[in-house]
Amino acid sequence: MTALGNKGTNMFTKTNVKRIIDSGKSYIQRIASPVYPKSKIKYKRFLTGNPVAYQSAIEAAQSYPAKLGNDEHEWLYWKPFDPTPGNPQYYRLMFDLLNILQEMKLPLRARILEIGSGSGWVTEILATMGFSVDSLEPSADLVKIAEQRCASFAKHHHFPGDPNIRFHNNTLEMIEFPEKSFDAILYFDVLHHVVDEELAIRKSFQFLKPGGCIGVIDPSWHPSFKGLENQMIGEMAKYGTLENPFSTQYIDHLLSSAGFIKIERYVSVNGLFKAKDLSKPVSKFSTRPMAGSNNMTARRPDEYLGFYPSCTNFNFATNAQLKLISGGIDPKNRTAKLMVKLKNTGETLFDNRPDRIGHVTLSLRQGKPGMPTFIECKKRQPLNQLLIPGKSLTLELNFDLPSNSSTSNWELDMVSEAVFWFSARDIKTCPIPTL
Repeated sequence: MTALGNKGTNMFTKTNVKRIIDSGKSYIQRIASPVYPKSKIKYKRFLTGNPVAYQSAIEAAQSYPAKLGNDEHEWLYWKPFDPTPGNPQYYRLMFDLLNILQEMKLPLRARILEIGSGSGWVTEILATMGFSVDSLEPSADLVKIAEQRCASFAKHHHFPGDPNIRFHNNTLEMIEFPEKSFDAILYFDVLHHVVDEELAIRKSFQFLKPGGCIGVIDPSWHPSFKGLENQMIGEMAKYGTLENPFSTQYIDHLLSSAGFIKIERYVSVNGLFKAKDLSKPVSKFSTRPMAGSNNMTARRPDEYLGFYPSCTNFNFATNAQLKLISGGIDPKNRTAKLMVKLKNTGETLFDNRPDRIGHVTLSLRQGKPGMPTFIECKKRQPLNQLLIPGKSLTLELNFDLPSNSSTSNWELDMVSEAVFWFSARDIKTCPIPTL
């Protein structure tokens, strides 16, 4: 995401910056500013008093690359690499990105909406992790750079096929997607650039699938954080940009008001630690204390069940028990009529919704999947309902045997569609007898 401001009319002149420093308030020109919600929250954003008009901010975002010097412009191509002594920026960016993605606990091949792709370095990493990515960026110049980077990255690393990436030259406030389109939404170092925060958070909720996760890495603001304020003022004065971080209380309020649940905050701690240091408090090792950060995740509730992770999410245990109640293989008619009891004994949801990657079906097969002797009945049987951990259901199943198969040695197995066979994860199958 680019920093926001107005290239043609710099609202952050030296005079205005001096006023900000003197008074601790923003004297930015107010043009069609968004209306902030009434609440008892004392501190909202750094520039709460006079927020920047949307159109002026977006125009600045679009022109941001043109304001950069040669060295700064080149850095757009090799970010996050940091050649300065100790490489601090590289470590911070990489650790924070990987840590938040790990905490988001995303399902396999999740579809992610990346807010503010900038030059595309985060997009590269998301694609190499197998995610499907839609990236928003208001600057057409940055979109071009991101497209070049990702294409070169894929070629250099012999990426199988084309990366599953779609770049959108747009903003979250303006773009539209179908409701419940994404497994996750990522704001990495960009939330403080968002102009209309209420609309952005509401649309984030709208675009997420039930149970989907929003991940945020961003600094937090409080009037006592004078070092941060001076840094923001410097950025605005240099580039005419919007640097407008949130208080922790306010962003929590926005998320909960939009309907998000399971709002979790994290302190950033990275590195290797000596044995003698293990008894020290975590705060001793954080480069950005919790009070100074908005590193967080939150989830859209699943209106069906509350939140349970998908069985495609390998961070949680998937397990099942299949028990044959009655029935078996009819060799004369080459059919199988079965009544079975299925119990979800793991931590993940068995989803029956066919539009979801990894929804669960049952299959009658001979031999192991992928082996030369493997044969499968023609039609897999779907679950007749969602099955949460700890619950059971009884199923009546009917299968037609292939004409080229024997009538013995059949097993009832389960499939997480397009992802895995349950037996491939050492989950026991149910042998089916011949009647």
